[in-house]
Amino acid sequence: MTMTFHEFLRYLALVGTLMASIALVELVVPLYRRAGSRRGRAPANLALTILIFTLNWLLTTALAGFVLWFASQDLGLTALSRLPVLAQILLGVLILDFFTYVAHWAMHKIPLLWRLHRVHHSDPFLDVTTSFRTHPMEGLWRFAWTLVPALALGIPAQAVVIYRMISMINALLEHANVAVPRGVDRALSSVWVTPNMHKIHHSTAAQQTDSNYGNISSWFDRLFRTFTPTDRAFALEYGLHGTDPEQVRSLRSLLRMPFEPNQRVAGSPIAEQVRGT
Repeated sequence: MTMTFHEFLRYLALVGTLMASIALVELVVPLYRRAGSRRGRAPANLALTILIFTLNWLLTTALAGFVLWFASQDLGLTALSRLPVLAQILLGVLILDFFTYVAHWAMHKIPLLWRLHRVHHSDPFLDVTTSFRTHPMEGLWRFAWTLVPALALGIPAQAVVIYRMISMINALLEHANVAVPRGVDRALSSVWVTPNMHKIHHSTAAQQTDSNYGNISSWFDRLFRTFTPTDRAFALEYGLHGTDPEQVRSLRSLLRMPFEPNQRVAGSPIAEQVRGT
């Protein structure tokens, strides 16, 4: 499904409204206090957000003709299974979530891909603006891991749209600097990627960073033993050691980051915790 330019602008406005609403909640019930050194990140983060959404819109528009033709051939495994439409949609969402897990895992294990993914992990603080702080080349990688499985398996267009919408909303929630009660988060993380579960993934500690790769469902992290309990989210240092504090707040520097050698260690101070309810 494609969008006209005006529909795309309305979609961006919807995303912006959701981000602003969550930002207000962050002011009321923050998980960590926003230290002075963490300020100045939002402009670069929001610029990358606009770049990523624009890139996805352009790619979807450019490939729309091919996707429609391929879908009409009934070549995919899901279509050939002749499952009821609702079952195809539910299965399609689960399949896309699995491939997103694999794509994310690969970005942590393959050095070339990690250079791209560093842009997202270099943020020294986590809030709703971090959600789509992603290098455009990582955006291409993630787009391919949605498009190719969707075509190869004949996943219905409705499933792709639903998956991407849920993924967008959950990305905003899981990066938000909002205090979620331990018990609630722990219970939800048995099936869902919760805010506390994902924040552990942004830890400077390698063992924690290399865990909790899930996008929507936590099942794959549990199945492949990459799950870290959510209680550890209440004492974290965010970001990457080896990055320049000024670099991580500059759009130009973030776009160049994958092509430059690692900087000398310049880790951010541990965030001052507000609560651990």
